[in-house]
Amino acid sequence: MPFRITATHVEPQNNHSIAATSSRNSLAWPVGLVLFARIVLSGLGIALLIAHKVPLTEEGAIRPYFGIAPVTDGLSGALLGIWQRFDAIHYLRIASSGYSSTDLSAFFPLYPVLVRALGILLGRNYLLASLVISNIAAILAVLLLYLLVIDEFDDQELAKRSITYLVFFPTGFFLLVPFTESLTLLFSILAIREARHGRWFTAGISGLACSLSRPQGALISILLAAEAVRQYRYGVRRPVSYLFAIIMPPMGLAAFLAWRSVAGFPPLDTVQLMYWQRISTFPFANILFTIQRIIENTAVSIEYLDLTVLALMVILGFLIPFRLPLPYTIYYWISLLFNLSQVRIPQPIASQARYALLLFPAYIVLGQLGAMPRNHRLILYSFFALWIYLAGQFVMWGWVG
Repeated sequence: MPFRITATHVEPQNNHSIAATSSRNSLAWPVGLVLFARIVLSGLGIALLIAHKVPLTEEGAIRPYFGIAPVTDGLSGALLGIWQRFDAIHYLRIASSGYSSTDLSAFFPLYPVLVRALGILLGRNYLLASLVISNIAAILAVLLLYLLVIDEFDDQELAKRSITYLVFFPTGFFLLVPFTESLTLLFSILAIREARHGRWFTAGISGLACSLSRPQGALISILLAAEAVRQYRYGVRRPVSYLFAIIMPPMGLAAFLAWRSVAGFPPLDTVQLMYWQRISTFPFANILFTIQRIIENTAVSIEYLDLTVLALMVILGFLIPFRLPLPYTIYYWISLLFNLSQVRIPQPIASQARYALLLFPAYIVLGQLGAMPRNHRLILYSFFALWIYLAGQFVMWGWVG
């Protein structure tokens, strides 16, 4: 489909503007998709609970709650407590007691601050608040991606496939549990969509929020700079607006790092190494270390999933420049290279399948590849099967990212 460059964004050049306007106003499909996923996940958790597959007690390093009371009884246990796992517990610790220990200072503040604010309104039920925020953020993120695809391609079916592949990506359930993925994804998509439409103030604020939710959020600044250059070349001269949006994401990161220093916490990389066994190195090092572990037969099963996802993301990364406008390519590769420079010492590519949820241009390209019915079935059925399996493992305290 040919494109026409405008002062604000790239528009498809066709005769379907009326259909596009109608589809923008149709919110039921993307919202319904996320709600359907939420219902399926809740049903899966309840089924595993009824089948006595869900551990209900704390057990040292295997099932640590770090002083947070496990929610295991009644309806709350069935709908809320089964998602009280891993990083979710650390966000609940921050929401309930602040940054009360050094290990928590590695977690960025936006999500736990929102959880605390809503939790107070809900009678200090921070677990319920965390799920509400994650699920609302997931609905908004999926809705924005749906609208973004329509903005760029004027293709409602492509938009539907793209968000379906995102929601049911093997680790897509993390968008609906008390983790930061949905919130970070929301502000990433919002930042680029607002910039593409020339709304630079909200683009900058979205970039700021993104950098306060995850460290790679500051990289949005590079994407915004590229979009500013593009619009400047096509005659939109708004240097003050551009500069504001570009500096806001790194300012969020700088503010958090400055607060940590004033609060007396060690440098972030020190905390990551001491408490979370994570280091930064040159990109692709984590893949090389994992291949070495596979050769030595010391890799665990989840590493094969992470490695497969990374391979898929690299392949899609090479397709993106030929299928999407330049800002998406820039966002994708700086985010992917950031992910590829993170190493967890025991498992070098740990969590990479989860981090891939933030690489939203990949799902647009997958949506394009899924235009053929055979490809669509292959992608959706394989994704959904792994989605169910990994979500079940998570509920049963299995580490899947």
